[in-house]
Amino acid sequence: MEDKNENEVRKIVEAILFSSSEPISPSKIARIVRVKTEIVEKVLRDLVHEYNIRDSSIEIIELKGSYLMRVKPNYTRFVDRFSEKDLDRGTRRTLVVIAIRQPIKLSELAKIRGNRCYEHVKKLEEIGFIETRKEGRSKIITTTKYFAKYYGLEKSDPEYVREFFSELQKKGKLSDYSRE
Repeated sequence: MEDKNENEVRKIVEAILFSSSEPISPSKIARIVRVKTEIVEKVLRDLVHEYNIRDSSIEIIELKGSYLMRVKPNYTRFVDRFSEKDLDRGTRRTLVVIAIRQPIKLSELAKIRGNRCYEHVKKLEEIGFIETRKEGRSKIITTTKYFAKYYGLEKSDPEYVREFFSELQKKGKLSDYSRE
């Protein structure tokens, strides 16, 4: 199917991004569309640029070499009730606790959130929202650059994220970010 013109490939790539709830790599898109990865990469760059200049509530972002089409963070509170939840309520709450108290020991998180937090941490780590590191016998948890970018934060350093979410909590606006 190498004979597809660029406009047709663009439409297919856009449809794939629209349909995917997770970031998708250019190579995977190329396999689906049956074109060279270089063609998909060019189309993705063009689409990102187009959405950036369009002044739309939708954007295409690049995360760890993969691409995601999403509603811009400023507009998520208006559409969340219509979209599927990727994270259950408990996992979202665990993520908020991590964001506010990071760096946090896994044992401390378990005292706050209970034993289910181990499942939550595993899922959040798989998604790429958090990372854990060993420190002695403890695991220390922090949020990632991917987490900050996904939620539209200006910076990804733990102190900034902690202050940002603490301020939201004080203002009673945390549900916009915990996607509840």
